Amino acid sequence: MGTGPLTRAEQRVAALAAGGLGNRAVAEELAVTPRTVELHLTKVYRKLGIRGRPQLAAALRRTAGGAPGA
Repeated sequence: MGTGPLTRAEQRVAALAAGGLGNRAVAEELAVTPRTVELHLTKVYRKLGIRGRPQLAAALRRTAGGAPGA
């Protein structure tokens, strides 16, 4: 695994991406740039020990039980 728990921003980006939204749609939803979404996802993948979006939903489900406020 990576370097600690996901930040709130990383959680929001990851949840929307795992729900099927593309980077542009996530960016529009959160009022950030697509590059910001890419950077957050890169950090999320590293922290969760995954390689990309196909593994994201399952990794979030695994970590949801231990995340505060989840």
